[in-house]
Amino acid sequence: MEDNAALSAAELLELNREVQGSRAVRLLATLNLGVYATLMERHLSGGTVAETDLVVRLERDLAALGDSEQSGLALIKSWASQGWLHRVADTRAGHERNVCYLTQDARRALDFVRGVRRNDTIATGGSINGIASRLKQVAVRVGNDPDRIRAGIEAEIAALHAELDELDAGLRPDPDVTAMYDEARAIAMQMERLITDIGLYGSMIEQATAALDDPIDSNADYRDRQRRMYADYQEAWDSAGRDSHRAFLRMINDPQQRAEFEADIATVAATLPELDPALRKVMASFFELVGHQIDEVERIQQRCAQRVKRFTAFGTLEQSRGVARQLNDAIGAARALLKVSLTDSRLDLDVPLARHTISSIGALSFRINDLSAPKPAQVADGEVDLSTFAALTTQVDAPAMSEMINTALRQAPVSLPDAVGMLDSAYLGHVIVLWSWALKQPRSAGDSQTPASTTVRFQSLDGRDREMEVPHLVFTEPILGAAS
Repeated sequence: MEDNAALSAAELLELNREVQGSRAVRLLATLNLGVYATLMERHLSGGTVAETDLVVRLERDLAALGDSEQSGLALIKSWASQGWLHRVADTRAGHERNVCYLTQDARRALDFVRGVRRNDTIATGGSINGIASRLKQVAVRVGNDPDRIRAGIEAEIAALHAELDELDAGLRPDPDVTAMYDEARAIAMQMERLITDIGLYGSMIEQATAALDDPIDSNADYRDRQRRMYADYQEAWDSAGRDSHRAFLRMINDPQQRAEFEADIATVAATLPELDPALRKVMASFFELVGHQIDEVERIQQRCAQRVKRFTAFGTLEQSRGVARQLNDAIGAARALLKVSLTDSRLDLDVPLARHTISSIGALSFRINDLSAPKPAQVADGEVDLSTFAALTTQVDAPAMSEMINTALRQAPVSLPDAVGMLDSAYLGHVIVLWSWALKQPRSAGDSQTPASTTVRFQSLDGRDREMEVPHLVFTEPILGAAS
């Protein structure tokens, strides 16, 4: 929990602006809150509704409320654009149809509206006694006073024995009805809030992948967005929302726990007839409403999986673009190597260096005019300056690779072939980057002659194993600045 006293006015203002910009607060601040809350509560508070049915219901109510100018479909689209309504395609019924259901922000706003309308309060006659009792239990359990812990346990045992003796004697004092109503009302309000909060885990993973569909201009943006996605997923995984989601899922799937819970709800509803009807409905429909939230989390997980799939496919294309852009920087020094000795090239075509206009994600097909077998690659003549290939560090995990080499250097010097062999899956980019790093390593006076060549193996983009000759260079000093 944040300490508001330790925050500056500017920091606190920024936090409050974020709250002001949330979808729940925007719904509460809209001028049509009365109409929107009425329609949402009547037709969407129970869960998923087919869009065609929802359009008919909304237009019927709009006509009854004297607002026949706005169509139900236009209202649905407006709510969806504001982030208050989900419109998704559902194929589980055997045919594809659009279904609608409220977002967590809209549900939270409706909870607040219902609470204000009912004048919900926990400041009742029996609330202070319950608070004091529960607070004492917590204090005794977390405290480190053995005498007080023992006294509390003995007092509980004595109270339970006294209650058993009264039961055996046929004496059953009437419960405090006021306290029972207060406790049941507080439980029902908590259940109403839990129905909304159970979907917070889904909202967190939705936010973790929300930015994956935005345009990406560079490989650095792709890498940063990928790392942010994993960090957000880890935060959602460690959150209380995920724990609540799993706990409710276990209870719903446990027949014994669910039967006992439903029996308790029926008992409370039968013995407390003056309980607020809206809260009674929440208690009676608790498992059904929680089930809708569980289904919503599953739908969110499916959408997020599709986003991650598209993002990964786009990343492959984006990395290919990045290779082309960075090869442009090295093309002047390594033109002969690219055309003659680069056996990893799949097409005998010059790589286009300009940014293309393809924006869709799909398969690209090429028509090959010459179907004859390609000629074997020839050994390139002359020396090539591979230092310009250091730009490929953005295409490989340069920080992890440099850390791997620096760790190995603590034991002994590492040769370039050995460094390539330390990688689990070496691609051409890994070999080239390691080669460019090895060229920058200091060499002794006795190593002025051309070093002997060694064959190393790497994996091509088409999945085949390749091999190439690299000089027997040696890493003797740590690699600095590889992560930049």
